[in-house]
Amino acid sequence: MTPSLSVLLCLGLCLCKRTRTQAADRFPKPSLRAENGSLVPQGGAVTLRCRGSGEAEEWQLEKRGGSGWSLIKFVRGAGHEVEFSLPSLTSYDARTYRCCYKHSSFRWSECSEPLELVVTGLYARPSLAALPSSEVASGQDVTLQCWSELWYDWCVLYKEGEEISRSRTQSHERGHQADFPIPAVNVTHNGTYRCYGFYSSYPYKWSSPSAPLVLRVSGTFSSSPESENRPSGLSCLQVGILVGVSAFLILTFLFLSLLCLRCCWHQPRLGKGDRETEIKTARSSEPPVTTLEETMYAAVNDDRQTEDARQEDTTTLQREDPQEVTYAQLNHKSLKCGAEPPPQSGPVEPSVYAALW
Repeated sequence: MTPSLSVLLCLGLCLCKRTRTQAADRFPKPSLRAENGSLVPQGGAVTLRCRGSGEAEEWQLEKRGGSGWSLIKFVRGAGHEVEFSLPSLTSYDARTYRCCYKHSSFRWSECSEPLELVVTGLYARPSLAALPSSEVASGQDVTLQCWSELWYDWCVLYKEGEEISRSRTQSHERGHQADFPIPAVNVTHNGTYRCYGFYSSYPYKWSSPSAPLVLRVSGTFSSSPESENRPSGLSCLQVGILVGVSAFLILTFLFLSLLCLRCCWHQPRLGKGDRETEIKTARSSEPPVTTLEETMYAAVNDDRQTEDARQEDTTTLQREDPQEVTYAQLNHKSLKCGAEPPPQSGPVEPSVYAALW
């Protein structure tokens, strides 16, 4: 093979790969959904919607059977989405479906993901019960039990039209049952539950739904019997009030503490020298206090000095001029106090005599 031929061959392969990639980009994969859900009761109608590219001109709906996929619906029209109506469903319509569309260049897009269409009401309904009760406290464990006298292989649990779980059944004396445990329930588990039964050989043909079971979850679960007699906890309003009062008391205490600290900080403080000066000033300003002993001592001392002076005068007069002298007895207490004291029964004090001319 010549070099030029090799180059042309590689160029052709690259162009072919690029063309396929662009074609895949131009034809996005469509999507298929059931308008009112894929769970349809027997005899009911359903509308399937297929959405794809705006350049589509033809649409088709396929159903998978025992021999593979087969065309059941064909629609012409441009747009992003088309509808396929299936009225009055039967057990034969309980299948898997898919859709695809054709581009204006006469090329078909890739098909959508399969959609499982389930038909219910083909068998007798099972029973659904809650253990220990359908009204429980939050945090308690609950088991939803789906059982039937028929020998169903599987049971499916639904809540408010949405599948929650599915489980294989186990045999018991009454038939077959499946348990769906819900540990530590809370308020999000409140709602209406139903269950269905089916055989594994017919996975899209289900029984009629069980009677609705309403699960109510409220309060707080207590594991000990003694706690059931205890009063319930504080409500949110009471807790809020307690928190508010506590915060107010704390703020009040802090405010008073800061106020006391401020007063103590601004109070003038005296140093050691100032204190001594203040004490001396206070002492000097006080009037002198004379005790009783000091007063008596001063009075007696004055009397003795007066008596000595008088004796000296008398002696001098006698020495200078010996004349007749008249003596008078003086009472020092009378002279001192200025009033005649009451008579005393005690010993007589020594008398002092003075010369009179």
